[in-house]
Amino acid sequence: MMRMMMTMLSNEGLINKWNQLIRHSNGYVRIDADHPLEWHIGYEGINQRSLLLVTANEPIDVESSKSILVSSAKRADGKWALVFKLIREEQEEVYIKLCYDLIESSRGQIDTQDGIEYVLNRYTQWFKLLELQKNGLLSESERRGLLGEICFLQQLIEKGDPLRAVSSWIGPEGADQDFVDEAGWHEVKAPGIGSKTVSISSLEQLDAELPGELILFLIDKTAPNGTNSFTLSRKVAELREMVQSNIQALDLVNHKLLQYGYMDMADYEKQWYRLGGTLRYRVDEQFPRLIKSNVRSQIAAASYQLSIQAIEDWKID
Repeated sequence: MMRMMMTMLSNEGLINKWNQLIRHSNGYVRIDADHPLEWHIGYEGINQRSLLLVTANEPIDVESSKSILVSSAKRADGKWALVFKLIREEQEEVYIKLCYDLIESSRGQIDTQDGIEYVLNRYTQWFKLLELQKNGLLSESERRGLLGEICFLQQLIEKGDPLRAVSSWIGPEGADQDFVDEAGWHEVKAPGIGSKTVSISSLEQLDAELPGELILFLIDKTAPNGTNSFTLSRKVAELREMVQSNIQALDLVNHKLLQYGYMDMADYEKQWYRLGGTLRYRVDEQFPRLIKSNVRSQIAAASYQLSIQAIEDWKID
């Protein structure tokens, strides 16, 4: 069988190797002889990209998504073939990311029942992301936004009940504000350290009857391993460690991260950031904001920029 080496290729590298194969062949090639699991790529049916794992262990059944068909069958040699087949070509980009992640994240596994369960659990996380219509990797602005929300959540956890703190984090559920608790609501932003403005994305974002706060975590990219620097992966690990003694809180953190669109991936370990400071502002009736009650009814939606210098009178020391 033809073998092709693949050592930490990019998503583009994986698709290039796929494109080198002959379509219509319904055949597979092993992509990395050094990988502890026997991964193959190929095509099935009418040019349908497929990722195949050959294993001595019978895989458990998992649910297919609307875009990816998952199946398994016993081979003539007594081993099992677990196949992840793309059935909707318009989802090819996400499918490639999924395949790359399954391959690279499983490099620490071996062909045991635990190893196969790891692969299937990893796929299940992706399945949930796909059901939430997330595309696998967060954009740079989404990563910074998540970092800001994690920073604030860590502050809440340090004050007391971890489960109550995590429960107040409702932004990942699609709520207008990021956090709501007995003290009111809190909208978190993560502009750069030198930013002059902060973006407000909707008429609803600063609109609530309870007392509210606008909180800015000033976050910039920085050199690797700098003083007080962190990656998104490490910040997530810090958060999990803070709540690990409370199983409910830990489960809820992982659920919220998935709702946000985050999964543990090597890409999130590459970029380093630093926190340059925190600014808090009281949002009251006089605070300069656009909300439905002060814009004309013909305006159905709006986003706008607030001058950070101009809201100094509302700053909380």
